[in-house]
Amino acid sequence: MIKTEGLIVKITGGFYYAEAADGIHECKARGVFRKRGTSPLVGDRVDITVPDDGYCSIDAIHERKNSLVRPAIANLDILMIISSVREPNANLYLIDKMTAAAVNKSIEPVVVFTKTDLGSATEMVEIYRKAGIRCFEFSAVDMRGIEDVKAVLKDKVTAFCGNSGVGKSTLLNSLFAVLADG
Repeated sequence: MIKTEGLIVKITGGFYYAEAADGIHECKARGVFRKRGTSPLVGDRVDITVPDDGYCSIDAIHERKNSLVRPAIANLDILMIISSVREPNANLYLIDKMTAAAVNKSIEPVVVFTKTDLGSATEMVEIYRKAGIRCFEFSAVDMRGIEDVKAVLKDKVTAFCGNSGVGKSTLLNSLFAVLADG
């Protein structure tokens, strides 16, 4: 039996997947968390016990620096707010609402406008930058802006959010492709 520290990277059907130095472990949370009315969240640093056989257990949750209810996630450095310029049009109210929620929880908001091949985001980018918020433009057609987004993510725990169809998956797939290339 080994005791180690890990980072919860995924939760599915009551199983917690904690990334440790020796790989990802499938874990169950101890009943003590239920009794306390708490549960581990993606992003939590946890102490785990790795038995010789059977499921690993989450024994303790380290102190959280922040957490969000929806999505249920903890210890974020950045909340990456994705919005498209067109198809669908940018929803500035939603961007402002997510930005306020991030700032309220001491999480840095970063806004990325996607689909810039369909229209200009220059005016919106300038508004958010003047407000002190990092803001970028991204086009999957020519990969313009991908290096800027990649640089922001280095060594940061980040969650991506935004409406359906704004390009979250396209941006993530583009980032993975750039990372795979070196």
